[in-house]
Amino acid sequence: MTPLERLLAEELPTGTFGHAEPPTEPEPPPKPIEPWTTEEQAQHYADLLTGIDGWHYREPEPETEADVPHLRLVDDTEHTDTTAA
Repeated sequence: MTPLERLLAEELPTGTFGHAEPPTEPEPPPKPIEPWTTEEQAQHYADLLTGIDGWHYREPEPETEADVPHLRLVDDTEHTDTTAA
């Protein structure tokens, strides 16, 4: 079989990117977005506060030299030169 014959033996593209048949059931329309009530907002906020109670951020220790940040914050309160201005 020549390359031309192999090319002509392939199916014609349908333009549907693999979905030659339309879906049998259309997707239902999305549900409308309903705003939260004041009570729902208060309950959600209380749940969030309960979840983060006692949580403190801790900077992880670098595992390798490449993990050490190149820039860092330096406390300059005791080295401020007021006469240079």
